[in-house]
Amino acid sequence: GGLALVGLLAATEGSEIIKAFTATGPVPGTGEVVDLGGGLTYVDELVGTQGDTLLPGSIVGFQAVVSIGDKQIFDTHSDKPIAYTYGKKPYPSLVCAGVEQGIRGMKVGGKRRLSIPQALAPEGVKLPPGVDL
Repeated sequence: GGLALVGLLAATEGSEIIKAFTATGPVPGTGEVVDLGGGLTYVDELVGTQGDTLLPGSIVGFQAVVSIGDKQIFDTHSDKPIAYTYGKKPYPSLVCAGVEQGIRGMKVGGKRRLSIPQALAPEGVKLPPGVDL
């Protein structure tokens, strides 16, 4: 249950995009749930192996699927990816403190399932009690 967000980190900066096309791809994640505290958790589905981890000021692009329980409410896969500058506020679109903290440490090609609590959800989004984003 709950509202899940799956982010696919597409690229960080121009040179990283080029490296991503010429190097080996991501590897399967372990399936381990990582608890970042405050109710924020993630599971790596794919672990990116290329380039550096995100740094403030990096341009990040990702695809996202947002659902509440079994009901999908948003999917960017049929549209262009969400892009923003890592560490820059205010956050655009689906990006929130939970996404920003949840993608920390990712590399190009990684795919991570986030579970974001109300306190780290986008401003103005009211989640039902006990349901994470």
